[in-house]
Amino acid sequence: MTDSLLTNTVFSLRLRAGAASRPLAMRLRTFLSPYLWAGTDDGAPDLAVDLHAADDFLPAWCARCTAPMTIRETYAIGFTLKVVRGMLEDGTQLAWDADTRVGYRYSTARREVAFYGDEATAFIHLIELVRYFGLLVEQSKGTAILHSSAVLDEKTGGVIAIAGVKGAGKTTTMLDLVLGQGHRYFSGDKLLLDVVDGRLRARGWPDYPHIGLGSLRQHPALVQRLGNQADAARDPARADFDKILLTPEAFASAVGRSPMGSGWLERIVLPEVAVDEVLRTRQLRGEEIDDVLRDPRIFEWPHTFITSTWHGMPPADRAMERRVAAPVAAALGTLPWISTPGRAALAAA
Repeated sequence: MTDSLLTNTVFSLRLRAGAASRPLAMRLRTFLSPYLWAGTDDGAPDLAVDLHAADDFLPAWCARCTAPMTIRETYAIGFTLKVVRGMLEDGTQLAWDADTRVGYRYSTARREVAFYGDEATAFIHLIELVRYFGLLVEQSKGTAILHSSAVLDEKTGGVIAIAGVKGAGKTTTMLDLVLGQGHRYFSGDKLLLDVVDGRLRARGWPDYPHIGLGSLRQHPALVQRLGNQADAARDPARADFDKILLTPEAFASAVGRSPMGSGWLERIVLPEVAVDEVLRTRQLRGEEIDDVLRDPRIFEWPHTFITSTWHGMPPADRAMERRVAAPVAAALGTLPWISTPGRAALAAA
């Protein structure tokens, strides 16, 4: 059995896999890179996951699973996850998804999960378990989770956050910076912020890219590099506001992801692509930054996500608030915040 510890210095994952589960383990490690990396065995991990084949989840355990629960419900095909739950006499928790043949057998107190599933059908269950529980652990340790894409400015080495509410144009702006201005793709839809040595550290987080066809169509070369994954962008019957899922590996390869998953935050950009005018920029004043920081919509709060808490593993049992930790808020107030209403594409038209 292979045994590895993956960490980003705040959240740590112990991953074990037998021979039959090594392809699934390798796919998970690829998905988590470069945001989690090999660590040293220093203390107990936040989560331990042992991978097993789906056939090893016993019929007697399936029979005990009778209470239905939705782990995640979304319009993205394949990401709605539902299980039936149960429990063994010794208190061990069980969950089973008959459609994907994915099973969980776990101890809430020890935060150890025996995960049963095969590579072809279990990957979404596995990544949602790891990434959403990881976000919950991050929040409990004071990390602020910014609803943000991000790029790496290779000239300065700093991270540029592209933050905002859903539909603000984060992905569109990120692609413009990567494909038009030579920056490197750093993170897709979440940025983890904490203060280290008096500076604001930004860490990326793995995601499954969900991109609007309008954003893709502005970059024909990217559509070509994505091959058949971007076929919908070539279909004139599909509307610009339609979104498609891209595999993380294909997207990272097509746009050129940063090899680093951690860096110092340099500035925050707030796009508003719905404004129908040529792109313009303006730096926010101090009181405007304070107003943004008080708006909970640009941050994410994993303690409110059923996907993060459904299993009941600590810190799911802890009371948490929708509030950015004071050191992070203070550091954010010292950085440039740039408002960018409008669309770069209109300037080129």
